[in-house]
Amino acid sequence: MHNKLTIILTGLAGCALLASGICLAPPGTLALTLCLGALLLGLSVIDIRTLTLPDALTASTVLLGILMVWLTRPEAWRAHLIGGLVGYGILVMVELGYRHLRGKDGLGRGDAKLLGALGVWTGWAGLAPIMLVASASALVGVIGLSALGIRKVDADTPIPFGPFIALGGWVVWLGGRFFLPTGLY
Repeated sequence: MHNKLTIILTGLAGCALLASGICLAPPGTLALTLCLGALLLGLSVIDIRTLTLPDALTASTVLLGILMVWLTRPEAWRAHLIGGLVGYGILVMVELGYRHLRGKDGLGRGDAKLLGALGVWTGWAGLAPIMLVASASALVGVIGLSALGIRKVDADTPIPFGPFIALGGWVVWLGGRFFLPTGLY
């Protein structure tokens, strides 16, 4: 039953990604946007199942983002480079700080790589909105699963954060031109 549910939910998520990508992809980026959606869906499924984000897929997300910048917004390359570096750096600092304070891991390096990859896509201006969506959706998801009795959650329960970062990145990529300041996206 678990595998059937995973397949159904992955299929529904894929349909939602396809529909939203077709409707909301920034001008001139439809193929790149759909490839990004496929990568984010794959990363999310893997993280949910294994609590890991494979380097090959996060690197592919970075390379695809670099291609997108080169093809569609070469004049903004600095903002996208800064987005990648700062996105990665911020979550590495959170990871190391948490480990120092608590003496154990609380965030994986894959999460930092994914935020860095999405920073390449959205530029530095997209990082805060990505993390807002990721954090809020993770909180709602964890509280919802706990309240429904589907999953017991405590301070030591591992939670895959990659799918929430992916959701935040997808929302900001598709909607950033509507809510980020002009010239920063």
